[in-house]
Amino acid sequence: MRVAFDAICLADGPITGVARAFLTGLCDYGARWPDDVIVLAPPGGDRGALPAVRIVDAPRGALRRQLQLPRLLRELAVDVVHSSVAAVPLRAPCPTIATVHDLPWLHPESGERSTWWRRFATRRALRAATAVIAPSRFTLDAAVRILGERHRDKLHLVPHATPEPTAPAGAPAARTGPFLVLGDDRPRKNRQRVRAAHALAAARNPGLPPLRFVGPPDDYVSEREKAELLSICRAVVACSLYEGFGLPVLEALAHGAPLICSDIPPHREIAGVDAALVDPRAVESIAAALAAPPPPHAPRAIEPVAPRWRDVHTSVSITARW
Repeated sequence: MRVAFDAICLADGPITGVARAFLTGLCDYGARWPDDVIVLAPPGGDRGALPAVRIVDAPRGALRRQLQLPRLLRELAVDVVHSSVAAVPLRAPCPTIATVHDLPWLHPESGERSTWWRRFATRRALRAATAVIAPSRFTLDAAVRILGERHRDKLHLVPHATPEPTAPAGAPAARTGPFLVLGDDRPRKNRQRVRAAHALAAARNPGLPPLRFVGPPDDYVSEREKAELLSICRAVVACSLYEGFGLPVLEALAHGAPLICSDIPPHREIAGVDAALVDPRAVESIAAALAAPPPPHAPRAIEPVAPRWRDVHTSVSITARW
């Protein structure tokens, strides 16, 4: 079974969030089934982290992709095309799989607006795709709101994964690093309240470690540096107002880091009891957790994504043959 992975998420900017989750699964998939993988990579994107598989230049731009990708897929004779985002070629000669990471315009708490075109294109792609992958039940249910209950069967829950730590997590006494906040500075990330909460907690507890925001646009670090920070940080702080998944939460769990996160459905789904859940809109709630963060826990084993992807690929391929 020849699978073309559409790596359009690598087109712009540093590798974070969506692109990181996609690459983790892709590298695992390529290691298991290297002869079955073709990566459709946009020109100018970061290819340094791609696995040692066949890489083919693919078009950029919404219209150009719709016009050129079907012909490219026919030339490559692929059985399935798996998109890293909710965008698929509408006239693909094979089954298509779209990945929906979040649908913020359905949730006013995200604080984010979306253009009419983005909403239309996402809805069209989800409806046209043979199958849709969502990383959380929260996002899967949001996709059902778009597709309707009758299409629930084509939705597949495949949580994101993160690589296993290459070094042991820091012992409780070794966790003398900062409070670590991973992610960009979009309004949904709630940085302003986190800063205010840390100032409040530090005023009450003068020896409290500092905050460190890691992510674009200010402090982008390599994966190796991020892993080091995860192994020594006092705690990971993930107090977003809205998320479709929450990769920093998963990274904290994998490294055994104390975890303070917002009490929202995806975080509860991922973290379970291994986190201090706070009200992300209440500075006092966040400050209290910073003053007394939860203890470190045993690193959690993270289920790999590739076998679950493989199941979806096989399912849609068999259905297409029938």
